[in-house]
Amino acid sequence: MAGSWTLVAEDLKTPHGLAFDDEDTLFVAEIEGGRIVRIVDDRVQVFAETGGKPRGIAFDDSGDLFVAESARHHLLLISLDEAVEVYANQCRGQRLAAPQELCFSPEGDVLFTDWGREGADGSVYRADLDGEVNRIANGLASPTGMVWSQDASTLFVSETGQNRIVSLDLDDAGENLENQQTLANFENGTPGALMFDSQGNLYVAVQGVGIVILDDVGDVVETLEIGSGRLAGMAFGGLDYDDLYVADTEEGKVYCCHREVSGQRPFAGPRSV
Repeated sequence: MAGSWTLVAEDLKTPHGLAFDDEDTLFVAEIEGGRIVRIVDDRVQVFAETGGKPRGIAFDDSGDLFVAESARHHLLLISLDEAVEVYANQCRGQRLAAPQELCFSPEGDVLFTDWGREGADGSVYRADLDGEVNRIANGLASPTGMVWSQDASTLFVSETGQNRIVSLDLDDAGENLENQQTLANFENGTPGALMFDSQGNLYVAVQGVGIVILDDVGDVVETLEIGSGRLAGMAFGGLDYDDLYVADTEEGKVYCCHREVSGQRPFAGPRSV
């Protein structure tokens, strides 16, 4: 069971993506602020300006921060010295539309969802270590959150245009996603950010509801109500990786509560070799 929710940060400008660096410092993407901030000693510090509407963020194993910049239609790489550069902005000559969330493969490639331009032409892309981008899944309805299964054979994606979670398997070559299956449908609320805990339960940030926790067949195990219920990014942190953090976009706050089960750690590389 969850403990009580505690306030971590407030007065944020539409907080979205959350990520921890290797020193356990929390970073937050502010959509309306157009920047990335970090929380140090309970104070909000500006880390980098993105110039648009940053959404998903993730650190690789060398400490670089990757940002899905939806309004500027590209991925950013922010290095340890806080230099900001465009990592990827097109796929085979076509500009990205609206990158949403991102994660790493075990090999260090960056996977990211893109809403597309027509509502049902959303995609999942893969950017390799050189920044070359390939589309590995398409025909998705406004995809946002995504997370790998523990063995990195299946990617789970929030299809917000259909209010459902789908699973996609890596093909035999390990290059594309196939065999799309529906794990869960939501009659109330829109699914967004996704995470697994160490027991294989899937945490889903559902707009207007809270965090809905699903088992491996898509049945609801628990629902956590937080703040306004208008939730975005989630992250596990803490010494034992069992503190659950979530961003409330409407209230402009980040909350935290302790969980009895630790989170599944996201892949981060190898990129530094």
